[in-house]
Amino acid sequence: MLRTLGRGIVRATREISNVSFGGAFAILCFVTILVNVDVLLRYFFGAPILWATEISEAAILYITFLGTERVLRGDSHVKVDILISRIGGRKRKALDLASSCIGLVVSATLTIFGVLVTWSYYKRGIYNPSATELPLAPVIAVIPFGSFLLSVEFCTRIANNLKGLMDKGD
Repeated sequence: MLRTLGRGIVRATREISNVSFGGAFAILCFVTILVNVDVLLRYFFGAPILWATEISEAAILYITFLGTERVLRGDSHVKVDILISRIGGRKRKALDLASSCIGLVVSATLTIFGVLVTWSYYKRGIYNPSATELPLAPVIAVIPFGSFLLSVEFCTRIANNLKGLMDKGD
């Protein structure tokens, strides 16, 4: 039953992550257009979009945390593989296990403290002191959301690496 529950959680978070990744792509497209329009308006008409910079800053946060689990799952992140390329088999799995454990600790910490800070900002009504005065709770809420998805992926990687290390074949 626990295994079935675990698979269900992984499946659900992967579906959510796929939708989130699409959202990150849509936000990236929107910000690209927004920045270009802002530049054109600023230099040709002397009338910039006042909220463009603030929205772009928040969008960068959303793009990062909405896409991070999918990047990890696809093994598309930046790696320094000078050491990893020279080792193989069980040693590589052990190294991957260690890095996944560290990643889990970091992402779980971000999830926990992200929820606490987001809730605190929401309760206190903290706003960004700027022209648009965006409430900060919705802006930073993506941090625990994306970190939770990342934590689940790190758990999956840990389970797969443990299984690989326990197999006698390597």
